[in-house]
Amino acid sequence: MKKILFPTDFSETANNALIYALRMAENQKATLFVLHAYEMPVISATANPVMVQDVYKTIELSNFENFKDQVPQIRDIAKKHNLDHVPMHFILEEGFLNTILKKRVKEEDIDLVVMGTNGNSGLDKKLLGSNTANAISTLDVPVLSIPHDAIFDGIDSIAFTTLFTAQDKVTLEKILKIAKGFDATVKCVHVATAKDRVEASIIESWKANYKDENIKFYIVDSNDVEKSVFEFLDTENIDLLVSVKRNRSFFEKLFTSSMTKKLSYHNYVPVLAFHEE
Repeated sequence: MKKILFPTDFSETANNALIYALRMAENQKATLFVLHAYEMPVISATANPVMVQDVYKTIELSNFENFKDQVPQIRDIAKKHNLDHVPMHFILEEGFLNTILKKRVKEEDIDLVVMGTNGNSGLDKKLLGSNTANAISTLDVPVLSIPHDAIFDGIDSIAFTTLFTAQDKVTLEKILKIAKGFDATVKCVHVATAKDRVEASIIESWKANYKDENIKFYIVDSNDVEKSVFEFLDTENIDLLVSVKRNRSFFEKLFTSSMTKKLSYHNYVPVLAFHEE
């Protein structure tokens, strides 16, 4: 990962996620692209064209001045956490965030998007905000979502939910590169349901293949996948959850389950979503 994109609205949630974005950039020796997108208001078609132009110019200038004021604050956050050596590029662009994200990911050849998520906005007070849910669904690159309450204190333990497929092996290789930078243990967890039950020989072949890596394997027998994953995060003190987005319904179910009311630990755990290729 050489280029990481970080959209921000300069909120407390975004500034918290910035620390993760900087740490990930440091880990991967990557450049961080800091993006602020803003939308123009819709003005009545009957309004005076000259007045409309003046209003738009005023809004653009105001956004530029705000952006200019925020850049030093972002640099201060980096300096405070001894991350001011991480190269940063700043982008200010008008338009819908999701549209700009897709455009910038393609234009800049971005490898990873890091986003802060606020549990009190977007999908009816659920963990993933609407912007992050859209990014995970529509972008072709991995998305790292940072919950508002997450606190960066190193990454020692990474959970990877796996079905032991060939695609998962591709993803695991990418996870290992991140894990080595943080000196973290990767904990592969498979929830064996009546529908998804992997042959023991396949699991043993994975163990043999990665015997020299800092990886542990866990098989959990349960038909309640999301509950089992949440409990695993809790019992294993997971710092980062990695999942392959196989289908939208599973991913949404994972984060909108009623279990969120019973198990709160995962509200502090960042989630890195890969796409099945």
